[in-house]
Amino acid sequence: MGVRIGIDTGGTFTDLVVMDEASGQIDVVKLPSTPDEPSRAILKALEQAGIDPASATYFVLGTTVAVNALLQRRGARVLYITTEGFEDVPFLQRVDRKFHYDLDWERPLPLVARRDCLGIRERIDYRGETVTALTADGIDNLIGTIRERMTDADAESDEIAFALNFLFSYVHPDHEARVREALSEAFPGTPISSSHEVAPIWREYERASTTIADAAVKPLVSRFIGSLDQGLRERGFARSWSVMKSNGGQMLSQTAGERPVQTVLSGLSGGIIAGQAFGAEAGQKNVITFDMGGTSTDVGVVADGRVGYTTAWEIEFGLPVAAPFIEMTTMGAGGGSIAWVNKGGLLQVGPQSAGAVPGPACYAQGGQEATVTDANVVLGRLNPDNFLGGDLPLDADLAFAAIERTARQVGLSPVDTAHAVVEIAVENIAEAMRLLTVQRGLDPRLFSLVAFGGAGPLHAAAIARVIGTRATLIPPHPGLCSAFGTLLADIRVDKTWTHLVRSDAPDLDELDARLRTLVREAVEDLGREGFSGEPTILRSANMRYLGQNYEEEISIPDGPLTQDGWQRLVDGFEQHYEAEYGYRIANEVIEVVQLNVSAVGEASKPQLSAISEWPPAKPRTRRQVYFDPREPVDCPIYEREDLSPTDVIEGPAVIEELDSTTVVHPGQTLTIGSRGLASLVSA
Repeated sequence: MGVRIGIDTGGTFTDLVVMDEASGQIDVVKLPSTPDEPSRAILKALEQAGIDPASATYFVLGTTVAVNALLQRRGARVLYITTEGFEDVPFLQRVDRKFHYDLDWERPLPLVARRDCLGIRERIDYRGETVTALTADGIDNLIGTIRERMTDADAESDEIAFALNFLFSYVHPDHEARVREALSEAFPGTPISSSHEVAPIWREYERASTTIADAAVKPLVSRFIGSLDQGLRERGFARSWSVMKSNGGQMLSQTAGERPVQTVLSGLSGGIIAGQAFGAEAGQKNVITFDMGGTSTDVGVVADGRVGYTTAWEIEFGLPVAAPFIEMTTMGAGGGSIAWVNKGGLLQVGPQSAGAVPGPACYAQGGQEATVTDANVVLGRLNPDNFLGGDLPLDADLAFAAIERTARQVGLSPVDTAHAVVEIAVENIAEAMRLLTVQRGLDPRLFSLVAFGGAGPLHAAAIARVIGTRATLIPPHPGLCSAFGTLLADIRVDKTWTHLVRSDAPDLDELDARLRTLVREAVEDLGREGFSGEPTILRSANMRYLGQNYEEEISIPDGPLTQDGWQRLVDGFEQHYEAEYGYRIANEVIEVVQLNVSAVGEASKPQLSAISEWPPAKPRTRRQVYFDPREPVDCPIYEREDLSPTDVIEGPAVIEELDSTTVVHPGQTLTIGSRGLASLVSA
């Protein structure tokens, strides 16, 4: 028995959770991130926790390094290589528009410059047959052109990566593989991303965008993984360690450097996994997870105990990344979100953020603009002397001054303005929750809210009232919940095969053989990821009616894909379609576009230790807190470590701890479960 270590490194804070495997005891550390070298904050957190890495039996990392680099366009310079004549695909994109009637809206630029989009003479057709052969002269000419581009004086980045995306390479990857081999020999050490490995899907633009994104972050992620691995080895850690994937699973660290696009939502997926576990702890199968940090808010849904998955995620509108993701919504609404006044004189909050540096005005690091954190300080909901347990004291005067400047712009008092800032942030987040529930036919009143992140419990009670959830669950150490989620993650491998099959002429022998091949490959990859048990196999097919352009994912019945299994699959599609859209198209041909297989290796789940019962907690102090801008309330302030299952805390009250603050509004009650999970309900 040893210790398990879970890490979540974000743009603002780096969180570390250490769990003793024998007792279930948790120790935590929360430090400001070091975006220029993320591993530095992680290694410092290990030192501050007093942990000898050699004693760790389990080390898992969740990170937002990749997604932050994509959002901020800090990736490597990508040389995009494709079939001659298709160099403009990343710029042509799709015909849809974000705003149909906004004549000023412009499509986002891809993560590659037009001068770096190169064509090579070759072509494969949709059946995998060669139309134009790839020649040695063609490869030599390409290499010569690349050498010219790599010495281009206008290049904006010293780091270069290749993204290969040939027509129909997902059917027959030979040309792409040959060019990759030639580039590896000509430019040793330069990262290469190949579309048939990164995104073997049939939509050309989505495949291009995903491969370019993978190439853009590959040097950064590889460098980060290498730096952290070296730091761990120097400190005596000799085991393999893992990285969270966007699909809620985990993979070995060396694989993460080879497939960085799979880690884009790595840090965010840990929170959904933890939210699912804490919902189960409270006997709740339907939960909305609410993770509010310093920069952004992430919202996910667990319905009937199951996490939703998607392959439709976008860096921004029009820049898709086609990889398996836990389904969630991310928005620019965090503690550092900036309050500003638009041209019409209306107060708005976010998506701009003060980030970790300079941060909110109250951080006293040079920030001048009012933020959500500053507003909470002015309202008395945050204790300036106890932020991060007192390690990062806040300057209340600077917070008040920043809010006052905004107040003058909107013609309100500072307290009214601070209250408005918080209410606008709450409404923005509530709208994101409606998008994931009401607009999908889910009633939020049948769900509980699991609130975490440094700022989640601070705003959870207000959000729960707006959307009408049953109860609000606040995990132990809520500011480090995503890091704890990394310790719960299973190992998961996803495989796909793109191939068009019509329901009026299916080759069932071929389909069944391909399914078995996908299962075998997924299980083999799972073994390489370190799993040695019996995996759970999930199979599905992407299906549509003939003539449609988008598919629905339908589970494939267990067993061989015989005529009976095929008919059940077709019936399953029509039942799903009718439930989703209200009708089915009788006697219409149905197409299978893609087969999907997931192999899941269940990880041993750590258990939190039970907490003892002791006499009812007493407030440590009291202070004036505004729940209504008209008048403050003399509010009791509790330390969460003082609370036990014997306590019933009536609002108004504030519960403080190292990594977060929970606000209990008037008319609400907070209780503590046997393992430290807090429940907040309205009277």
